[in-house]
Amino acid sequence: MTAVGWALKIIFVSITTADVCPLCAGALTTLPEQEPWCGACEWNLDAFPPVEDAGWYSRRIIERDRRAGFRAHRELATSEPDENGGRTAYRILLLISGLLVLGNLGLAGYGLYLVIWGDPLFPKMFGLMLAGLAWVFRPRIGSFKRFLSEDTYLVERTDAPVLHRLIELVAAEIGAPVPDRLMIDYAGNASVAVVGFRRTSVLTLGLPLLVALRPQELVALIGHELGHLKHEDSARALLIQPATTTFGRLAEMVRPPAEEDVVGAGDPAIVVYRLWQAVGGTLALLLSAAHIRIGVVAADGNRRVELRADAMAARAAGSEAALSILDALTQMGMFFEHIQPWVPKGEAGPAWRRLIHAVREREQPDGPARLQLTARTGATLLASHPPAGRRHQWLAARPPQPAHLVVDPATAARLDREIDRYAEALHRAMIDHPMFWNG
Repeated sequence: MTAVGWALKIIFVSITTADVCPLCAGALTTLPEQEPWCGACEWNLDAFPPVEDAGWYSRRIIERDRRAGFRAHRELATSEPDENGGRTAYRILLLISGLLVLGNLGLAGYGLYLVIWGDPLFPKMFGLMLAGLAWVFRPRIGSFKRFLSEDTYLVERTDAPVLHRLIELVAAEIGAPVPDRLMIDYAGNASVAVVGFRRTSVLTLGLPLLVALRPQELVALIGHELGHLKHEDSARALLIQPATTTFGRLAEMVRPPAEEDVVGAGDPAIVVYRLWQAVGGTLALLLSAAHIRIGVVAADGNRRVELRADAMAARAAGSEAALSILDALTQMGMFFEHIQPWVPKGEAGPAWRRLIHAVREREQPDGPARLQLTARTGATLLASHPPAGRRHQWLAARPPQPAHLVVDPATAARLDREIDRYAEALHRAMIDHPMFWNG
């Protein structure tokens, strides 16, 4: 170790004991089972836990990814708003996707040519194989049917008129289209998608979020998701889909199986397997590297898109609500622990809401520390969303936005009653299938 390294280590030991930052002399922030860091200058925030159960090479890759992701997220949080959502990266991926689509169309066309005019049998079989490959690598436009399941509810206007009206008001406020379909599921998430040939827009709201969030935060949540519709982010994702998926699919096709799967096979099979390992394994490694590199470029654009959607949330609900929902995201694990079947029948929604809001109040003092810690726990170049703390940092640096759409107490009460119907459905499911929910 160099003299500088020893000096830094000595300083680290001394300041850790004194709980003082060596760079700015500020007090260190501490959380259970976490290395302390400085909340003011972020000293030691990039102290990542050791990587376990991985070889030397994998550990090096993960460590480099964490540090590079930490730097990229920090730079993004201090950047200016990007109305284009990373246009340069998007154009590069769009070009790659266009070339891949043209190649796939050529593959399909040549395959069909051989099937129709090929002679004798072998060219026809080869043509079928080429056409099949083209089908495998086709872009996926999604289907509305995949949203329909036992744990997902299609919410018509007659089922929840107040929630539908709120979505319409948020859409009008930020200039976004109203979703064609509204779904409520049991996941602790929210999303918007545009699927099918008719390009049906689907807004999905997770019931745990609906119960946990305050009314004004619900406006921010809807504003964020409709912000994706406003800027047609689903179309963006579809257009670059060939670039983000093709190389990964190719790598899976040529990657040899695990060696234990061929144990016991005859000598000829072993020879074929060794050749596959040498050729297919190398090719799979190169294709995987290309897939990961494209994924890094796409993820950078996705993170910029998320910040743009956060700006839409602040525009609709005000900066205060848009910032507080980011704090709530860091506590979702604790919220889920209180969504349990032991509440009285018919009171699931109100009981869960009281418990979760009590947890929020109790954990409020540690909120800034938890937010900042996400810059460490969420550091990776492949993250599609910036860490909640970086999103909070970016949005807090923008000029404060007033709430253009305010939910009054009477409307909030009607919203709660509409949401409580679905909370009761979840409660019944938890009672009927306790092993599933406890697992």
